[in-house]
Amino acid sequence: MFLKLVLNQAAHKWGINLLIFLALTTVVSLYIYLKNSSQFANRSMQLIMKNMGHNLLLLPEESNPLDSYLCTNQQVLFSENVTHELAKHTRLASRYYVSVLQQKINIDGHELILTGIEPVPRKDETREKGNLIKPLKRGRIRLGHTAAETLNAKEESEIVILGKSCFVSEILPPKGTLDDYRIYIALPESQDILNQPGQINAIMSFACLHVGNLEQTEAFQNRELPKIVPGIKQITKTDIFQGRYLARITTQKSLKFLLAIVFGVAVLLITITGFQEVAERRRELGILVSMGASYFYIAALYFVKIFILALVSSIAGFFIGSYLSISLNEPLLIVNTSSMRILWKHLPNTIYMTCAIALIAEFLPLVKLVRMDPTATLIED
Repeated sequence: MFLKLVLNQAAHKWGINLLIFLALTTVVSLYIYLKNSSQFANRSMQLIMKNMGHNLLLLPEESNPLDSYLCTNQQVLFSENVTHELAKHTRLASRYYVSVLQQKINIDGHELILTGIEPVPRKDETREKGNLIKPLKRGRIRLGHTAAETLNAKEESEIVILGKSCFVSEILPPKGTLDDYRIYIALPESQDILNQPGQINAIMSFACLHVGNLEQTEAFQNRELPKIVPGIKQITKTDIFQGRYLARITTQKSLKFLLAIVFGVAVLLITITGFQEVAERRRELGILVSMGASYFYIAALYFVKIFILALVSSIAGFFIGSYLSISLNEPLLIVNTSSMRILWKHLPNTIYMTCAIALIAEFLPLVKLVRMDPTATLIED
């Protein structure tokens, strides 16, 4: 009998119920579209900032960062085992480590930088965001733009570096930095050439927001790093670190404001239609009360109906919003990130949130409903 009354109510005022359904579906679609688009756009922006380079440089305490930046002969050597030790500790904010051994060399009167590299993965790193520096095999080299021009090298061509024959795997685009002058080779190979077995000059790393904001993350890193590898200090490239943080915060804050507006409109629409429906059903309310129905029973009719509408709307809106975010935004993401897809993990929260908002919005009209005098309504009729 209860469900029959609910269905009769829905059928009798089908226009109002259809309006509520369409409004909720539109709101949920917009919510999912904004949420998915923001998440993937945020990731794309972070990767853009990450492509600017590593934002941490780890050096021995006694070293001068200027020697590392200029690749002087005063660079302090330390063991490559330090990088592997750091990679074991996932509580640190740093990850995507690269061991570096670098030295200026002279080739036919031109000064270039021989740079041995070895990425050292941390077990919790994602394949999508991966290390900026890709590993090199022995006998293969990667050239900065100016280094390639100086050596008159082409990709897959063979050149001789300090008496060693190598094949060019890749020529990097110009950056306008010292990296344009680098000759990248595998770390073990550079250690052999420079006669520095097991030694490196620096560790490049990337700091992610680990605890709280920028200041908290940097303070946490400075506090924890000496506990794991004493004698190592961290130099933060603040512009890259801040840029990535601002990219994340901007999208997150703007999303919160947009979603607040969206759900505010939804609550307002449901409340207004609820008041209208209650006003139009005064006579029906009087009849139900005169037949012995309690106000709790009558309120339950409205709550169940709006709950069913919200449930169906949330599911429909979830799929519509997901499809729109994928079809409209995927071509715009210019950085290699994971393909846009339906984020199923958001479905349960979407259902809970939509149903809760609908029930809350229906509460005010029902307060008016239970305060009405059914006897007066019937006398008027």
